[in-house]
Order: sequence, then structure tokens, then C-alpha cells
Amino acid sequence: MNTFVWLTWRQHRWTILATASLALLAAFTLVSTEGGKVGSMMMAGFYGLLAQLLFGGVISMFWGAPLIARELEERTYFVAWGQDVTPTKWLRGKMLVLGPLAVLLGALVGLGDGFGGPQESWGMFEASPFVQGGYAIFGLALGVFIGLLSRHVVTAMAATLVFYTLARVLPAVLLRDHYLPSKRDIARWESTPVVPHRGLEIGNGFVGADLRPVSVPDKCAELPNPNSCMRNTKTAIGTYVDYQPIERLGLFQFIEFIVFVLLAGVLFAVTFRLLRRGGGWKPSRSHRRIDSVAEPAQTVQSTPDTAAAHAEG
Repeated sequence: MNTFVWLTWRQHRWTILATASLALLAAFTLVSTEGGKVGSMMMAGFYGLLAQLLFGGVISMFWGAPLIARELEERTYFVAWGQDVTPTKWLRGKMLVLGPLAVLLGALVGLGDGFGGPQESWGMFEASPFVQGGYAIFGLALGVFIGLLSRHVVTAMAATLVFYTLARVLPAVLLRDHYLPSKRDIARWESTPVVPHRGLEIGNGFVGADLRPVSVPDKCAELPNPNSCMRNTKTAIGTYVDYQPIERLGLFQFIEFIVFVLLAGVLFAVTFRLLRRGGGWKPSRSHRRIDSVAEPAQTVQSTPDTAAAHAEG
């Protein structure tokens, strides 16, 4: 195992060092600007926040995507995956080194929150070691999986960027605010529903006599201010607002970490299964056809009788 660790470091040391430098620089700027703008560090904090958005993508494109795709594209897997080192053993050894490093560097990027201020805020959701570590290990798994399927480095990197972006955007837009049922504050017409300090508003509307949300009739929706219409027609008895309290921020960050770790686990499981069954890395029909043509040609050239016949001709 020590030999495999050394070999992995030897092959990927420059990529690891470059990524580690990026993580350290981002962490420094995020921590330095934490709590607000600090003179000339204002732009540094912005770039630190940008690093939090992109760091998992960097891991997926430059660590994960080329890992298997380069071996398949350059056909060096004939040497790398010999009799003593099976494809699954080779990948397992790589992941034992690169996986923890990716999580560690991702957690480092999540230490600071740039201009977030001294208090927690839903706007700084991704400024968390848990969240960034989850993004990093998911990006690594996604890149390795797509690299195995594409068998081409540039294609794998481009496809990984697209799918990683989708995997980041869709949960943030559709799932993140609903990991737990939201709380609701209801107020009658004499007052207004209130979202607690630093809470995240999810939605609002009108409530009926049973204190459940009611839809706005068309005749009220057409008016500039439907509140008076809803009140006069007794369609509603008041208004409501749904929100997530700030006390749930840490729990939601941990839930998102678990979601991306589980997704990474599924991708790793499928990748190892494909490698074990030979899918995606065995020579294709075109490769076998080229090899079958090349071997007879070499045999013909190396046969003494054939050479003598050509000499006589």
C-alpha cells in the first residue's frame, strides 16, 4: 500500500499541489475578510467566495475526469492494470489517497464566509467545511465515473463540468430550502406575519377559517391590492408566511453534506461495478480490429520464407 500511495503522489503531485495552493489562498482570503469589508481585501473576499462556488468543479474536472479517461485514451491501462493490479484494486488505491485529500481541501475552503458578517446567514450556506467537503468528494466521484464512460480526457472534463453544475444548481433551487418542513407564522387582518430575525422566507399567502392556505380568486387577483378583496369577501381571515429559522442552518448544511456523500457513494459503486465487469475499459471493436490487422502484418514481416520470397521477386 505504501508503494501505491507513493506512486499516486508521484503521478498527481503537481495537480494536488496546485489545488492545495488554491484552497489555501481561498481559505486565507475568506477568513481575512470575514465580518465585513477590510480595506483592500474587499476583492480578495469576493474571489474567495467564488472559489467556494467552483472548488468542487475543479476537483471533478482536474482530479476525477482524467483519472481513468487518460489511461483509456492513451491505452496505458494495459500496463497499469496488469495481472497483479486489477482495475478495481488500482482505482481503490487511487481513491484512498485522492478521496481524503479532496475532502480535506474542500473543508479548508469552507472555513471562512468572506463578507458574511459575524452572524450566521442563510446567504452564506456554502461557507461550511461539511458542505464544501461533500461537494469535493462528489465532484471526484462524478469525474471518475464520466471519465470511465467517455474514455476521452477533454470530453470527460467538459461533460463533468456540465453535470457537476447541474448537480449543484438543482438541489440549491429545488431541495435545499425544504430539507425539513418549514415553520409558519399566521396573522389576522389586524397584524402582519413576521419572519424571525435572519430567518429564510419560503413563501406567503392567505389563510382561511381553518388556518390553511387558500387560493386567490380571479376577481381578487386582478386588483392591485388583493388583500381588501380577500377580506371583504371573507375568503380569508388573514395572511401567513412560511420560513426556515436560522437555528436550522447548521443542520441543513449537514443534510446537504450527507446528500452529496450518498450521491458520491452511488457513483463510486457504479464505477467499481463497471470496472469489475469490464465495461468501458476493455478494447472496443475498432481497437480489436486494428490489433487483429496489425498482428498478421507483423507476423508476415518476421517470417523468413516471406522475406526470401520478396527477395526473389
